[in-house]
Amino acid sequence: MPKLMTVDEAAKYLGIPVHHIYQAVRAKPGNPFHLRHVRLGKRFYFQAEWLDEWTERVASEPPASVLRLERRAE
Repeated sequence: MPKLMTVDEAAKYLGIPVHHIYQAVRAKPGNPFHLRHVRLGKRFYFQAEWLDEWTERVASEPPASVLRLERRAE
């Protein structure tokens, strides 16, 4: 069974601030910035595989400011 990481461990694994993890967890499923997780009580847990998939997906998405500019141009 894969090891589950806490929010702090996931942030350290990815090298990003903890608040970015919480923002990604709050994103709605279907949103490219949503981070897959398991919630047990008030705590969130992640598998390394989910974090790696999320990193690849977020890296391939254009920044939100670019998306807003593209919508205005249409």
